[in-house]
Amino acid sequence: MNNPGNKEAYYDLLGYVVSSAKELVVDPKLYGPLRLVDTASRLIGILMEEGRSDDFLVSLKDYIDENKHLVMTDEAEFIAFLNELVVKVAEFTLNNND
Repeated sequence: MNNPGNKEAYYDLLGYVVSSAKELVVDPKLYGPLRLVDTASRLIGILMEEGRSDDFLVSLKDYIDENKHLVMTDEAEFIAFLNELVVKVAEFTLNNND
């Protein structure tokens, strides 16, 4: 690894992903999408710590962190958030594919 100082963050994320996989066997159906967007936020956080993020990723992390908890209060709004998240990533990818 180029940055051995972040090894702990990688293992924390790995632990979160595999424990999430185990828990999804019994979790309610919308916890899967919640865990996936939380994983995306955590990954972006690691990239930020390493100085490897950009403005889009930082704004995406903020958007995720502001909206991921909708799953607990408003299922329809959470699903709308997921749809918008996909659009944001797709549009950025299409417009910045150099």
